[in-house]
Amino acid sequence: MIPIQRFAAVAFALTLFSTAWAQGTVKGKITDEQGTPLPSATVAVTGGTGVFTDFDGNYELQLAAGDYTLACSYIGYLTKTKKVSLKNGETVISNIRLSEDAVMLNESVVVGYGVQRKKEVTGSIATIDSKEITAVQTPSFEAALQGQAAGVQVTQGSGMAGSASIVRIRGLSSISAGGDPLYVVDGIPITQDYFAGGNSGAMNRNPLASLNPNDIKDIQVLKDAAATGIYGSRGANGVILITTKRGVKKGIQVSYGSSIGYGESTATPNMMTTEEYLTIRQEAWENDGGTGYVWLPLLSTPGSSPDARRRAYERALETNTDWFDLFTRRAQKTQQNIGLRSGGEKWSMYNGVSYDKNESYAIGNSYTRLSARTNFDWTPNDKLKVLLSGSTSEGRNQRVRGGWSGGIGAAMSTALPYMSPFVIDSTFDANGNLTGTERNYELNRWFNPMAYQDLIQWRETERRQIATGQIVYSPHSKVDIVVNGGYDNSRLENDSHEDSYLDRTNGFSYANWSEYNARNYNVGGNATFRVLDNDSTSLSLMLGAEAQKFESDGFGFNLRDSEGPAYAITTLRDSLFGLQDSLYDAVSTVTNAYPIQYRTDGFASTFARMNYSLLDKYFFQATARVDGSSRFGENNRFGFFPSASIGWVASDEDWFNSETISFLKVRTSWGRTGNANIDGFSRFALYVDQSQGATYAGDTLVFPTQPGNPDLRWETVRTVDASVEMGLWNDRVSVELGFYDKLASDVLMNVELPSHTGFNNRSVNAGEVLNRGVELGVTSNNLTGPVLWKTTLNYAYNYNELVSTGAFTEDAISGGTNDSRAVTGAPLTTYFLVPFSHVDPESGLPVYIDIEGNETFEYNLEDRRAVGDGLPDHVAGLRNEFSWGNWSFSSQFTAAFGAKIWDSSAKRQLGVVTDWNMRTDLFDRWRQPGDIASFPRLTLDETTYGLPAGFPWWNTSLFMYDASYVRLRNASLSYRVPLDKGDVTFRVAGNNLFVLTNFIGLDPELTRDFENRQDRNFSGGANYLTAPQERSVIFSIAANF
Repeated sequence: MIPIQRFAAVAFALTLFSTAWAQGTVKGKITDEQGTPLPSATVAVTGGTGVFTDFDGNYELQLAAGDYTLACSYIGYLTKTKKVSLKNGETVISNIRLSEDAVMLNESVVVGYGVQRKKEVTGSIATIDSKEITAVQTPSFEAALQGQAAGVQVTQGSGMAGSASIVRIRGLSSISAGGDPLYVVDGIPITQDYFAGGNSGAMNRNPLASLNPNDIKDIQVLKDAAATGIYGSRGANGVILITTKRGVKKGIQVSYGSSIGYGESTATPNMMTTEEYLTIRQEAWENDGGTGYVWLPLLSTPGSSPDARRRAYERALETNTDWFDLFTRRAQKTQQNIGLRSGGEKWSMYNGVSYDKNESYAIGNSYTRLSARTNFDWTPNDKLKVLLSGSTSEGRNQRVRGGWSGGIGAAMSTALPYMSPFVIDSTFDANGNLTGTERNYELNRWFNPMAYQDLIQWRETERRQIATGQIVYSPHSKVDIVVNGGYDNSRLENDSHEDSYLDRTNGFSYANWSEYNARNYNVGGNATFRVLDNDSTSLSLMLGAEAQKFESDGFGFNLRDSEGPAYAITTLRDSLFGLQDSLYDAVSTVTNAYPIQYRTDGFASTFARMNYSLLDKYFFQATARVDGSSRFGENNRFGFFPSASIGWVASDEDWFNSETISFLKVRTSWGRTGNANIDGFSRFALYVDQSQGATYAGDTLVFPTQPGNPDLRWETVRTVDASVEMGLWNDRVSVELGFYDKLASDVLMNVELPSHTGFNNRSVNAGEVLNRGVELGVTSNNLTGPVLWKTTLNYAYNYNELVSTGAFTEDAISGGTNDSRAVTGAPLTTYFLVPFSHVDPESGLPVYIDIEGNETFEYNLEDRRAVGDGLPDHVAGLRNEFSWGNWSFSSQFTAAFGAKIWDSSAKRQLGVVTDWNMRTDLFDRWRQPGDIASFPRLTLDETTYGLPAGFPWWNTSLFMYDASYVRLRNASLSYRVPLDKGDVTFRVAGNNLFVLTNFIGLDPELTRDFENRQDRNFSGGANYLTAPQERSVIFSIAANF
């Protein structure tokens, strides 16, 4: 018997021999229309294998005898097919010439108030298409921008549903004015203010959450003055242009998507158990000279007898509550969306409807959105085109408290492990019926956050409608006239109810309701004249004007003895959202009704742009805009914002001949833009009267609270930009390298005034802020055969410096919360702390560095200095996409280096042992002489560390950490099933799968809540019990017909 191994080997050899005997060869050369070889082109048998051409454009295929269709493809060229017949042992020569893809060569890019060919663009613009936006499934589109474009830094707020992200383009230039970019949807700027109470509950509300990512076609990020200058006073922080999907010319296309998934916290706080907490507290007690059992917050006092302290200690050991675990869950997520694109000869339409429900890992917290959009285009003739867009959405955020306000923040701090969330009151009457309270909550919201979790209902509802219209009329082949208008209406309702159990004094329940309305009106028009348009020269001129008005108002009231929330009658919408509303309680008493102050401001603008092209390789652009705004004083109401840029496509020169560089473009720009993102009342002198309680001897008293400033003017940013764009190896690899220098002057500041003036603050223009950086973008098509592999890398370095504070001292400028401060010569967001040196091995006491640079045991606030900042120096994103047949895989990494986190909550959990629970990092503490430890000896007395009595807040650099990280932001695997008229794609995706960092806290990427624009600018990188990010896994199906 022949052994099976030998039999298999013989059979395999015979198979190879017979196959080789029956094969033939197809070979040839792939060239362009001029006969230039195309290396690394793909030649594949339809439905079968393929090969790459070599450096000289040659290929060779070994195939069995038969008839084949060869498909040849190359980046930037049209795919071409060719039929061949092959006999056994035959060699067939098949040369193929490819034609350039004119569509790709003339790819259009959306710019302010128009479009341009990508080749002609002389500004810095990054394009993000819908595929990249929806690849990362996030409830709000701006979170999906992270890692997608060089110079665009997106910081996720937290893992809470409905929370906001911070978006910065090319650094931070503002102190008291907003640093966010301008968002423009289908040509109309939209409202993006953080509505009243933007940080309520210690979570930043997201004003952009109403925009549905599934409706977006693409996004253009305008970064330099050449690109943003046309937006003048609002372009200093960059502009994000959002283009939504439109209809098709003929026929019907239907798309449907459905997803379900789950989410969980990326990290769990390393809080101590009861036994661990009692151990460190006992050690601190004994270090301070105490004897017997230590006194325990809530169970005993420093004056309790030794026996009472012992009983409290023993009772504490009976309970071990994991408060964070009680607050968290595996969150459920679901999304349904359907899109219909249709059209005829003269019209087209897009209709989209989406329903999202996104729970967070915090029990009780969810964000639900129902949105719909209709876009309609009508072209009755070749001279007229009408474009109409409308969207409506309703987002409901079931809120929970966090951070400093309790809730999940308290679960990570003040909720002690030896306390129970509630006790069971098992009281029975004579008949054996339970009469006691099932859940008898104890303590207040800080020490028992579960009471607030269960007994407070709180939701916010935002209803938003955006309508835009545009009429394009071309009376002549060289003239286009555009008239457009837009309306953005937002209504935010805040509704909460507190159970009477929480009012231990009167036993009242309370309901609070408020409504905030914001309306944004836009109207404008422009005319474009193509003065010259021939084979060698083109010249176009655009003139335009625009007006915008914003207004807001609202009202609210408080109810006492309310049996439930102050919601309206149940509606079908409420049922869809899974919420049951109630009528007002008939016995409720309105304890307070109040208006929300009416505000209004406006902009009036004129602008112009000139584009000149010579020989389709020399390009020049100039823009100018004059803006007027009611936000500024009557002496400086108008501002002028010019820009100029040039571009040169060197690779189109006759003398240019490179086998490596297939495309080379150099461009540079200069310009001035402005920032007007301030409160509309900043310039006014403000007064209060009797309605605010200002009376004297029973008469109404009017007195000033804010001095006016008629000279308040624009914050101006001067930007210089220089970039090189290259295509390598017939554009298989594209590279863009740029340098920029941004100097903000007349910076808007809210400065503190001396107390003798009778005022607290005043808005002024003073000082300068510098941003200087480098950006790199690389796209590489590594494999273009049967296996496709595409890599996209973006990287940015940014240097930030507060150059000057003008005539004001640094002390006059509030640095926001969390011990951040304005320091000349240092970046914004600089932390101003007492430097920590080490723990003294002999005494276990902390050693500081004084202002002279000497080591000292004395903690002195006069020794504070700039020790780090919250702005990263380096930000990067790396995306890889693979496909083989119907399978696709992609991954996206994001990274940031150079920033610091000031962990403001750590000073209460890694220092003096207070009434907060402590972190297990404290295990690395000093215990006996000779110990080398990270943290000093334990104590209950803050004066041991040199702190003032009664103030255990330890503002030292010991709690400032490196915030550098590398995160696997997203990874997805999908399989596409082709159909006769469409396809179905199945996908599984994971978000925030892991992070590499040296930060000992929950997550190095966070933003703390803010109270105003200045807080947002200065304190974004500080942490105070901020909830960690969320890790999620999503399963989805997408069908297109």
